[in-house]
Amino acid sequence: MTRARVALGGVGTKPWRSPEAEAVLTGRPANDANFRKAAEAALRDAKPQSENGFKIELAKRCLTHALRTALTS
Repeated sequence: MTRARVALGGVGTKPWRSPEAEAVLTGRPANDANFRKAAEAALRDAKPQSENGFKIELAKRCLTHALRTALTS
C-alpha cells in the first residue's frame, strides 16, 4: 500500500484515527497478515471494561475484515 488511513468507530466513546495501524499498512503489501498486524497495532493499548474484554478481539476481526473488503471494492 502506498498509504492508508484507518479510523475506528463504535468501539469507544468517540471515533478515532489509528496512526499505528496506518504505519503498519503503509509501504507493505495489502494482505491478510498485514491487515491483522494493523488491527493488533490499532488495539494494542485497548483497555476492556468489566465483562467486555471479548470486544477487543471482535474489533480486531472487524478491522481485518473491513480492510479486506476495502481492498476488493
